[in-house]
Amino acid sequence: MSKVAFFYATFPRPTETFVRRELRALEKIGFQPDLYSIWKGLEDWEGKSIYCFRLLKLWSLFFWIPYWAWKKPAVFREILTHLWEKPCPNLQNWNETFLGLGFALVEAHEFRKRKYSLLHGVWATMPATAAFALNKLIDVPFSMGAHAYDVFRTGGDWLLKLKFDQASFIRTSSLSTAKRIEDLGVPSSKVKLIRRGLSYWPNRKNFNLINPNRIELLSVGRLVEKKGYNYQLEIAKRLKDKSVPFRLRIVGDGPLKKDLLKEINRMNLSHCVEFLGSLPQKKIRELYLNTDAFLFTGVVAKNGDRDGIPNVIPEAMSAGCLILSSCFAGASEAFIEDVSGFSINPSDPSDWVHLLSGFSQNPSSFIQMRKSTVQHSKEAFNIKRTANSLSDAILNECRK
Repeated sequence: MSKVAFFYATFPRPTETFVRRELRALEKIGFQPDLYSIWKGLEDWEGKSIYCFRLLKLWSLFFWIPYWAWKKPAVFREILTHLWEKPCPNLQNWNETFLGLGFALVEAHEFRKRKYSLLHGVWATMPATAAFALNKLIDVPFSMGAHAYDVFRTGGDWLLKLKFDQASFIRTSSLSTAKRIEDLGVPSSKVKLIRRGLSYWPNRKNFNLINPNRIELLSVGRLVEKKGYNYQLEIAKRLKDKSVPFRLRIVGDGPLKKDLLKEINRMNLSHCVEFLGSLPQKKIRELYLNTDAFLFTGVVAKNGDRDGIPNVIPEAMSAGCLILSSCFAGASEAFIEDVSGFSINPSDPSDWVHLLSGFSQNPSSFIQMRKSTVQHSKEAFNIKRTANSLSDAILNECRK
């Protein structure tokens, strides 16, 4: 088996449950990469050692920068010229870029000894920067993940073009993001569309309304602009005005919480809309099974950020929720339109209200769709299939 390293920004991160699911699935098929966490993280996960970078080692850059500048002057010129010619998208990306480069400069000598066949940056930002820089310093091939956040937000990462040009392949999980990557000049042969898989299949015993007196609605996601929660509250207000009985529960936390709570009070929705804050995955699974319909109102944020396929949509599908999703970006790729879900414009609440009103009045007419949703999630997001696809892509590169 070829020796492969996976790079993460922080591992394990509580919110990135799909990352841990994928690693477990890869291990089951015998693929066990070495794991590197660049910014903090844990040294052990489920009995597996994590190589956590010690930030104090950055002091050794006083030695390693002149050393590698002498050994690889062309590499320094290429990267510094690119950084000089293109403005940094934001302060966060500035920090991530230089931490990824610093990690590579400090660790390159050790990585040469470890004789990896491939380095894989799980994200297109700091992890891929580290893998790219190591590739330039010690000539080990690298691949990378690139998802909606990585390529749309403020025009993408500072070194994105260099990384795309020189990566062996780029893994993404939605067609909308794959198209964006190809629009940036990447050959389609280098872009691998591999969904994020599910490993847990809830057992919904029946598809009747949880509470015959109202419909139970759920939304899960960070309270940020791209999730479109203001539109969701407008939908709730219209439902209330039409006397459609419902309860909307919103799981997640974020910078917009205070503003959204003010909106709830202003719209007089406090009796039917609840913010539950961040919850553990086990509790969220229970909520899916105690929900009739799942809402996702994602939009394109002012800085260009958007979702590809939010992981919460396949999760809600697997639990048999009726899916009402935004038509923007890649969210509606998760299901088959009018067969296993509905794709709707968040800025037009009337369509959402019409569907939910019909669901409330005649829930039995949506039972077949909800069963189709469960079946489609099992076919499209099977973690065994997605893990095998990722493993095959990596091992094919290792054999070259």
